[in-house]
Amino acid sequence: MSEQQNTSHGSPTAPAHPAATVILLRPAGDAFEVLLLLRAESIKFAGGSWVFPGGRIEADDAPGQPLDSWEAARLGAARECLEESGLTVDPASFIPYSHWTTPENSSKRFSTWFLIGSLDQEAEVIVDDGEIVDYQWLTPAQALEKHRQQQLSIMPPAYITLLELSKVHSIKAAKAFAESRKPPFYHPKMVKENREVCILYGDDAGYESGNPSAPGARNRITQSDHGWQHILRS
Repeated sequence: MSEQQNTSHGSPTAPAHPAATVILLRPAGDAFEVLLLLRAESIKFAGGSWVFPGGRIEADDAPGQPLDSWEAARLGAARECLEESGLTVDPASFIPYSHWTTPENSSKRFSTWFLIGSLDQEAEVIVDDGEIVDYQWLTPAQALEKHRQQQLSIMPPAYITLLELSKVHSIKAAKAFAESRKPPFYHPKMVKENREVCILYGDDAGYESGNPSAPGARNRITQSDHGWQHILRS
């Protein structure tokens, strides 16, 4: 991907590197849990955040295929899952869920496929105590509550994903939800509103202008003392 010109800052926009991540689910009674991994504080991108297993797609993941292809995303996500959690998941079982591109005013950027995968039974998670230092299996509702209590730092894409998954109650329903729609492509804009971070999505009235005060529809998340807050209204 070639560099683009960031017109608001007059400097080149960092390239968005192809990446893939797995929203890995497992049964938990009548519900399900999702795997979250803790990135080391020393990591420059998302250090100290709880994330889904994933990372940059490598050329060896799918030789001869473009790095931003679906084939490369599936294979790259499976490799990253194994490296970061010790769990083997069949890449052929992955379902596309969403696609996120880091805001242009970020210094390090990724163009990331989010995929849903699942385990049929319990399996041991093994982290490397290097890049990944801890893990948790949580229901989406538990993860969101821990985030509200400032016990779990998560990035906006994970927050939106957990919000959506908190509305379904089984792995089957989560997969059906993913298959029922075309994977949404998010190109968020990060701006400041009242000195707080505000992230705008495509159908927000302020998205095109970058003005969070523009009148009209809202689709954004903002920061508060209770973590991210999603504001959605027509």
